[in-house]
Amino acid sequence: MATGTEIPAKPRLSGPRIGMRLWLTGAFAAVSLITAAAVYLFGDNPQALIAAVMLGVLAGFLIAVAISHRVVGLARAAGEMTGGSFDAPLNVSGPDEIGDLARALDSMRASLKESFGVLTADRNKLAAIFDGLTDVVMVVDYEGPVRFSNRAATRLLDPAGQPPGVILPQLHRASEVGFSAHPALRIGDRAYAMTARSLPDERAVLAVLRDRTDELRRELAEADFVSNAAHELRNPLAGISGAIEVLQSGAKNEPRDRDHFLSRLADDAERMNRLTQSLLTLARVESRGAAESEIVDVPVAIRDVVNAVVAPPHVALEVEVEEELAATGDPTLLRQVMIGLLTNAFKNTPPPGTVTVRGRRDGEAEVILEVIDTGTGIPAAEIERVFERFYRRSESRKQEGFGLGLAIARRMVDVMGGQIGADSILGEGSTFWVRLPVAQPSPTPVA
Repeated sequence: MATGTEIPAKPRLSGPRIGMRLWLTGAFAAVSLITAAAVYLFGDNPQALIAAVMLGVLAGFLIAVAISHRVVGLARAAGEMTGGSFDAPLNVSGPDEIGDLARALDSMRASLKESFGVLTADRNKLAAIFDGLTDVVMVVDYEGPVRFSNRAATRLLDPAGQPPGVILPQLHRASEVGFSAHPALRIGDRAYAMTARSLPDERAVLAVLRDRTDELRRELAEADFVSNAAHELRNPLAGISGAIEVLQSGAKNEPRDRDHFLSRLADDAERMNRLTQSLLTLARVESRGAAESEIVDVPVAIRDVVNAVVAPPHVALEVEVEEELAATGDPTLLRQVMIGLLTNAFKNTPPPGTVTVRGRRDGEAEVILEVIDTGTGIPAAEIERVFERFYRRSESRKQEGFGLGLAIARRMVDVMGGQIGADSILGEGSTFWVRLPVAQPSPTPVA
């Protein structure tokens, strides 16, 4: 594998080398020759003899120091490689055995540098992959400490880096039998599916946890939706079945009774039709992705909504919309949302009362549309629940409706990239609002 690192040619060590031997032999020969010569020449002069011997010892010492210096350099380089440093090349001069050893070590250094470079690159790739996962991945020793964890695991580990206690039984089980799994472990306010597998060679357990909170909430919401839809359908079906049974038992022969039960059949059939249409509308909106953004002329859109809904007797309708106000959204969806909010306001405002439709810029980035009524108001505990599917307040259950209108409105606003909410004071009235991104007005109105 090419990495740009030049690897020296492998030194040849096949033939015997005598360089080191010559160094050592020369050192001892020099000492011996100088000593012998000194004895021969200065045998009768002890001082000269001692000086000559010292000179021989010094020559041998200098030769030994030269050899030791090279060996110490090799030892230092080997120590640096042991510590993981492979950058500094070795001094490979010299034709003797020490030079051969230096060249062999430098070749090994270059090979190790390349191998460690590949391993480091692979490790960094794996670390990037693990950190990019939304699932929690951790390797935990049999004794307890976390050996490895990815970025997603930081939200589960305590300040000391220890795993949450609720997963410890699963880790112990995996270490004993090799594998364990749990479909939904509660950790804080979230639910995690966990799988753990033993790594016997590492004496550790690999644990993977996937956040299933939103998935479980959707499953519960879907189950609740099906249950509520079945309940809402069962009531008109029971009414239809009862009316048919009474008609078959003889009421059809009495004009007054027949007309009464036929009227009930028509009402229940209409109720089922409206429920079916609401469910289909909700299904279409739920399956729809983000809407294509358009510029909506808010004054034109509000005027269209006001003309589409008739105010009940003794309930005044007021419109307060800033001129040249434009928002980004879907004109058709916005029209349906505002008609639904205005219709609800009329239903919940007893006469005499007032409903106000207001449109204004809120800061530099948003347009806020409000429907304000002077009706009965909503308890603070129920404000958020009014946007749930099939939710109806106890005070409104006597009215027609299935509790789907505001759920559909919320989803439509979500599709437009906006927000919807409500503020209310019990006994004084409610304000339902829609926030959309601001836009520059179009020369030709879109809505």
